[in-house]
Amino acid sequence: MWFKNLCLYKLETEFPFDAENLDQRLAREVFRPCGTMDPESAGWISPLGDAHPSLVHAANGYLMVCLKEENKIMPATVIKEALAERIGQVEDQEMRKVRKKEKDRLKDEIIIDMLPRAFTRSRRNYAYVDPHAGWLVVDAPTWRRAEELTERLRDVLGSLRITPPQLDSAPQAVMTRWLSSEQLPPDFGLGDECVLADPQLEGAEVRCKRQDLGSGEIKAHIRAGKRVSRLALHWQDRLSFVLDADMGIRRLRFGDVVQDEGDNSESASDLERFDSDFSIMTLELARLIPRIMEVMEER
Repeated sequence: MWFKNLCLYKLETEFPFDAENLDQRLAREVFRPCGTMDPESAGWISPLGDAHPSLVHAANGYLMVCLKEENKIMPATVIKEALAERIGQVEDQEMRKVRKKEKDRLKDEIIIDMLPRAFTRSRRNYAYVDPHAGWLVVDAPTWRRAEELTERLRDVLGSLRITPPQLDSAPQAVMTRWLSSEQLPPDFGLGDECVLADPQLEGAEVRCKRQDLGSGEIKAHIRAGKRVSRLALHWQDRLSFVLDADMGIRRLRFGDVVQDEGDNSESASDLERFDSDFSIMTLELARLIPRIMEVMEER
């Protein structure tokens, strides 16, 4: 259950729901599988799994939720081939050209015909609220994916005033300074990956993986005007991650020293292990998140 990516939102107002009230709100949009003619479906499920009724998992004041999304798989190539065949039949039988409006109608008919027989694909999006520190933490690889969850959450809560981190310093400038000087905050260390972008030329970038980021080659790119848009870091030998210029945290990994603190005994149930891991994860992130915000503001 360890989160792998973080999109962070600051709560602009105090979070007004406890676990019970939040559960009641989420129950308004509980997940239901796609119907025969539904291309997609989304709703809230228990973070603990289908066997558990509660839609909120609470531990140490943190509130965890899970949005399940399901959609029908209809490959574009299959639709395209079926459409071409249908168009060919019409043109051969009626000796006329099929126009765009009719092509669109035929395509819609094909999709409707395929829906009942299509396979489904599902995914779970997890998040938790830290009401005390005022954060909503979403396990999502992109901000767009995170917004799918926050929009659904806003629908059931009626209001959710949140904003991505607002910083006085540009993260790109801070990470570039770290890499060019190799003078990071003492509790952070460089990983072996970065992306260097040219601010004068959109899309121009250098991607470095498994590289010594302190090498002269990397510094030469920076002297040439490139700026760091992504940087691999580790923190206190407990966590490692890749920090993006948009303040997204990717490929988050919890070190063995952290995971070993959980209840891994053979006598522990799945629920006990989940609860233990969640508590450890949230406590670690409650230390990391404000620290990242702090170092981003250091001059």
